[in-house]
Amino acid sequence: MAIFSLALILTLAFGSRSLAYSEIPECFDFGETVFKMNAGTTKDVWIMSNYNYTYYIGPHSSSGTYMECTCRAGSEYVRIHIGADETEKNVFFHFYVSDDRMPTSEKHDCIEVYVQNIDPAAAAEVQAKEDALAALKSFSGNNSEFNAFYYYSNYKDLRDAYGTDANKLLAHYNQFGKNEHRIANKLK
Repeated sequence: MAIFSLALILTLAFGSRSLAYSEIPECFDFGETVFKMNAGTTKDVWIMSNYNYTYYIGPHSSSGTYMECTCRAGSEYVRIHIGADETEKNVFFHFYVSDDRMPTSEKHDCIEVYVQNIDPAAAAEVQAKEDALAALKSFSGNNSEFNAFYYYSNYKDLRDAYGTDANKLLAHYNQFGKNEHRIANKLK
């Protein structure tokens, strides 16, 4: 009992700061670093940054997956959004110091979100798109002058008109694209 009382008195007298978690506590402190979220939801997470920072989101499939934050030093709640059509099971929000007071931008920490209740239809749609793009890359009509994937990727009007139909893309290139000096053998 005496040891417990002494520990309590010392803690109260000198105070203590308990970090939730961070790989680099001299830069960041997070209320949570690993948690679950359902697709289509948002969550506010407390962070403390001793420096201005920047962030990026690791692999994700939804434009609805993003974060709202100030990127400034101090304490704040960031709002994490997971898109309703998100199909990645783990999404990482990476934080980097971006401040003149820190000579390196290699200081890095992250928050990991386990995405739950992924919509099977959204996952199937993403897989179908990936399969269609892979088919463009391996199209039998590809050569040094024309690549269906590059032609598709370079021009929104062609994506809208022909989608991932490699034969129609090749026909367009032969009929119009060459004369229009469209780029079909590399990404522009």
